[in-house]
Amino acid sequence: GGPGGPGGPGGPGVATLALEGLLESATSPAGRRPALDPPLDPAVIVPTSGTTGRPKLVRLRLAALDASAAAWASVLPPATGWLLSLTVAHVSGIGIVVRAARAGVPVVVPSATGEPVLATMSAAAARGIAISHFSVVATQLARLLEEGVAAPPQVRAMILGGGPIPENLVTRAAAAGWPIVPSYGMSETASGIAAAPPAAARQRPWSAGRAMAGVELRVAQAAGEGMGAGMGEILVRGPMVFDGYYGDPAATGAALDADGWLHTGDLGSLDAQGWLRVAGRRDDLIISGGENLSPAEVEAAFETHPALADIGVIGVADEKWGAVPVALVVFRPGIHETDDDLRAFARERLAGFKVPARFIEVERIPRSPSGKLLRRSLPALLRPTLPGARTGKSTIETDDGQPLSIRRLTGPADVPDVLFLHATLSNSGQLLRVAGLLRDEARVALMDRRGSGASVMAMPGPVSIARHAADIVAVLDAAEIESAVVFGHSFGALLALEFAARHPRRVTGVVAYEPPYLALAGPEMPEVIARVGDAVASAYLDGGPASAARLFVRTVAGDAAWELLTSPQRAFLEAEGAGALADSSMADLDPAGLRRIACPVVLATGGNSDPFYAPIADALAELIPGSKRVTLPGLRHVAPITDPAPIADLIRGLLIQDLGG
Repeated sequence: GGPGGPGGPGGPGVATLALEGLLESATSPAGRRPALDPPLDPAVIVPTSGTTGRPKLVRLRLAALDASAAAWASVLPPATGWLLSLTVAHVSGIGIVVRAARAGVPVVVPSATGEPVLATMSAAAARGIAISHFSVVATQLARLLEEGVAAPPQVRAMILGGGPIPENLVTRAAAAGWPIVPSYGMSETASGIAAAPPAAARQRPWSAGRAMAGVELRVAQAAGEGMGAGMGEILVRGPMVFDGYYGDPAATGAALDADGWLHTGDLGSLDAQGWLRVAGRRDDLIISGGENLSPAEVEAAFETHPALADIGVIGVADEKWGAVPVALVVFRPGIHETDDDLRAFARERLAGFKVPARFIEVERIPRSPSGKLLRRSLPALLRPTLPGARTGKSTIETDDGQPLSIRRLTGPADVPDVLFLHATLSNSGQLLRVAGLLRDEARVALMDRRGSGASVMAMPGPVSIARHAADIVAVLDAAEIESAVVFGHSFGALLALEFAARHPRRVTGVVAYEPPYLALAGPEMPEVIARVGDAVASAYLDGGPASAARLFVRTVAGDAAWELLTSPQRAFLEAEGAGALADSSMADLDPAGLRRIACPVVLATGGNSDPFYAPIADALAELIPGSKRVTLPGLRHVAPITDPAPIADLIRGLLIQDLGG
C-alpha cells in the first residue's frame, strides 16, 4: 500500500484479476508453470471459525473455489465491482476475490478496517468504479440498518451469510430497499451453496435459499432424534466441497462419507420446493425435559429487542429438566431490563421450554472476526448473578384500578429505603444501573408511573401531579415502606419535589437531577406548557404513542436531537410515547408549596447538560429551605441512565452525610 493502494491513505485499493492469473500465480511467482512430478494441485488452506471447538484447517483446491464462483454466478446478477467487505483470512473473502476474477471486474479493498460501506463505495465511485456486490454477516447488516443507511442505486446484491440469519433482519433489510441475498455455506464448501435472490428473500425471509447450480443438498434425520418434522442434519455434495482437513484424517473421515456427502453438523429442513431452513448446529442442541432446542433460535427471537445489543445462549445442567437455556446478554447503553421483562418478551415468541431460565449481563459476547458467535467461549462467562444486580418485579392496583409496576432490589438489613422515579419517555428499568451501585447501602424500589414502562393505562391521557403523588403513596404502602429517600430524574425529579412537599412524613430526603420545573423558568412558561401539552395530546390522538414521543422530543430538544438518535433509541422512545402524554400537562404544580419541604434536598445538574436546567435548579435552591445545589462536571441530561456512578455517589452522599446512614 502506497497512496491509493490497499490500506493506503489515498482511498480504497483496487485490483482487477483474471482467474487464469490466479491459477498461474499459485504455481509460480513468475506466473510460469514449472514442470513438477507429481504435478502441483493448487489449493488454499483456510481455518474454520472454531465456533464450537478448536479451529480446523480446510484444504480447498482452486478448482473447488472456481466451482463455487460458478455456482454463485447462477444466482447473482452480473457484477460491475465487488467490495472486499470480509477479510481474505475468511473463506467468504477469498470467494469474493475469485468471483471478481472470474467475471473480470474490480475488487475494491477498504482503506481501513471497519470503514463504513458507503464511504468505501463513494471513494470507489470517485475513481469510476461502481460497487454492485458485497457480502455482510448479520452483525454488519444490523449496524447498517440501525444507522438508517440507504442502499445506493448501483448495488445489485448484498449477500448475507456467515452464521444464523434472523428472519426479522432479512425482512427489515428488504423493507429498507437493500437487495438482500440470504445464503448458507461454510469453509468446507468454499462459501455459499444455497442462496435466495432478493425477490425470494422478501417472500421467504425464513429461508437461506435453494441449492445453487451444481450443488446437491439433502437433509438426513437419524432415527429417534425427535428434532421436529422434516428436521435433520444438512448434507451437501458437489465440486465445491473441500478435499479434507489438513493434517487431520480422522476429522476428514467423520465429515466426508464414502459417497462424497459432506455431513455439515448443521440442522435444517427442506420444503417441497427445496427451500432450506437452517436451525443451528447439532452440537449446540440443548435437551431440556426431553425436548431439543437450538440456541440460535432463541438468540434470533431477541434480535428485535430494543434493550439488547448482543446475546448468546448456552445450556446449563439442571436437576429437574436435565438442562435449561441460559442467556448471556449485552445491554445497549442506557437501557436495562429485568429477567422478568426479558422472559415475557421471549414467551411471546418461543415455546415455554425454549425461554431462558436466567439472563446474565456480560460486557461482550465473544465473536470471531467475521462476526460468528464463539459458543465454545460462553461457559467461561457463566457466573452467579451479583447480589442486587437483578431485581424482582411485581404489579399493584391503585384505588381507581390502575396497574403500577414496581421493581425491588433487596439490600442488607437495617439500611434506608430509596424510591426511584424516572424521566418522561423512559422507564424504571433504565435506572437499574444506578440502583445496583447502591445495593450495599439501601433497599431500592423503582416504579413505573402511569403511562410508562409496564404501567400501561387503559385510557391514556394527561395525569395530574396530585394523581402521581397518590400513586407513589400506594406504591410505598404496598412495599411496606414507611418513608424513603426519593431520587428523581427529569420529570421524576419534579415529581419527587412535589411529593416531598405534599407528603412530608413519607420522605426522608430528595435527590433531584435536572427537574424541568418550568413554572420557575420564566413568566411565559405556563403558556409554553399548555402548548406542549395540547400538541402532544393531539399527536397521540392522531398517531398514537410513537407520534406523541416524536413530537415531544422535537419540541423539548429540537429536531436535530431526534435525527441524531439511532433506530433502536427511537424505537424505545416511541414505545414510551404514552409517558409523554401522561406528563405533558404538568397540571396542578404548586411552586409555593415547595417551601414546606423539611427534609434534606440535593438539586443537581450536569456540567455538559442543556443550560436550560441550571437556572431552574438555582431558583429551586432559593425556594427550598436548606437545599444543596450541586453541578456534576461533564454529565448530560441522560446521565442517570448513561453515567450511573456519579449519580449513585450523590445519593450515597445524602444517605451517609445528611441522614447518617
